Amino acid sequence: MVFRNSKTIFIISLIFFLTIFGGIFYIQTGNKRTEELNGEIKIDLYTASETQLTKIPGIGPKTAKKIIQYREKYGFSSVKDLMKIKGIGEKTYEKIRKYVYLSKSKIILKKKEKKNINNITYEELIEIPGIGPVSAGKIIEYRKYTKIRNEEDLKNIGLTNSQINKLKGVVEFE
Repeated sequence: MVFRNSKTIFIISLIFFLTIFGGIFYIQTGNKRTEELNGEIKIDLYTASETQLTKIPGIGPKTAKKIIQYREKYGFSSVKDLMKIKGIGEKTYEKIRKYVYLSKSKIILKKKEKKNINNITYEELIEIPGIGPVSAGKIIEYRKYTKIRNEEDLKNIGLTNSQINKLKGVVEFE
C-alpha cells in the first residue's frame, strides 16, 4: 500500500505517535488508586472507586457503596475501621485486609462526634454502623426503664461483641 498524499502520511504518523506516547504515559502514571505490592493489587481506601472495591474478593457492589459512604461520612484512621461497616465482620475483614491499604501521603480524619446512646433517636441509632432496626428497637425499649451506662448494659440488651466493637468511638454513655 503506497501513500501518495503527504497529508495522509502526516495523519497516520500522528496517530501512531499519539498511540505510542499515550501508552507510555499510561504505564508511567499508572492508576494512582491501586498499588502493586508483592504481586498483589492493593487498593487505597482513601481514593478507591466502587468499581475498584468490587474487584476485592468478597466485596460486592452494595458493600463497596457502604465503604465509600463510610469514607465520606467518617474517614478512615486505620484499615480496621472497615469492621465498623455493616456487612463487614471479622471473617470478611480477614479475607479483604490484604487487598487494601491507607496511603500515607494523604491522611483524612473526619472528626467523629460521639453521640450519647441514651439521647439519640431511633433514626440516628440505625445510622450507626453495627446497629440495625432490631438492635435500635432493643436500645429504645431498654432506655424506657433505665439509662445505658456501659458496654455491659449493651450485652444485656442483646448486642453482640461485634456490634459493641463497632460502637466504640461512636457512642458515649453519659
